[in-house]
Amino acid sequence: MGKRYTLEERQEALKLAAEIGNKAAAERLDINLDTLYTWISKDKNRRDKLQAVVQEKGPEGLAAENDALRKALREKEQEVEILQEALGFFVKRRKK
Repeated sequence: MGKRYTLEERQEALKLAAEIGNKAAAERLDINLDTLYTWISKDKNRRDKLQAVVQEKGPEGLAAENDALRKALREKEQEVEILQEALGFFVKRRKK
């Protein structure tokens, strides 16, 4: 199996490839050129999908969705806290 690269290593390789070119970056970082091309392709697809979502929803739509997600997260965190407190209560009660 080939070497596994971290997300940071991949991002650094993409940045270097944009600055000095794909082949030079692959040689400098000792990465297979085909691997670098795969990373570039996946990054381009990711950016294209992100751009499509931004264009579809617009900044206001994304802000509203973020607010709704933050609210849902707060509610779930409160639920977890309540359950942890209840668990502690039952554990204490059982030890008696």
